[in-house]
Amino acid sequence: MDNNRIVEGFDDEEDEKLSIEIEVPGGLASCLLLRLSGYIDTYNASNFQRKVYKAMDRGFTHLIFDLFALSYVSSTGINSFITFLKLSQQRGGDIVLLGVQREVSGVFEVLGFHVFFKMATSLPGALDQLSLPPLPR
Repeated sequence: MDNNRIVEGFDDEEDEKLSIEIEVPGGLASCLLLRLSGYIDTYNASNFQRKVYKAMDRGFTHLIFDLFALSYVSSTGINSFITFLKLSQQRGGDIVLLGVQREVSGVFEVLGFHVFFKMATSLPGALDQLSLPPLPR
């Protein structure tokens, strides 16, 4: 998949620890699905943030983070998600975490941040939880 076709410059920086594939689910213009695999730690969190900021700067305010293949996230990574949530909501959007694995959800819970996020186990469930604007008729 060519992420740069969706968000110009998205793949300019490589990260051997974290792979991100993006797609626009169902052609919803402001919605972006980000499939993460690998892990987010103190060393690669800033690269992760830059990529997501690029997407948000292109108008994607409703984000679904698919975390089925994310094996670990540090407290720095959790802070990234908190920042994305605040920015998304300021822009009229929202965030849903999809398929959060036990190791990752444990970090959210220990830090007390799990209560701030919507979570889903399927893509249709995640889309249902987003406060998406109605499609034009």
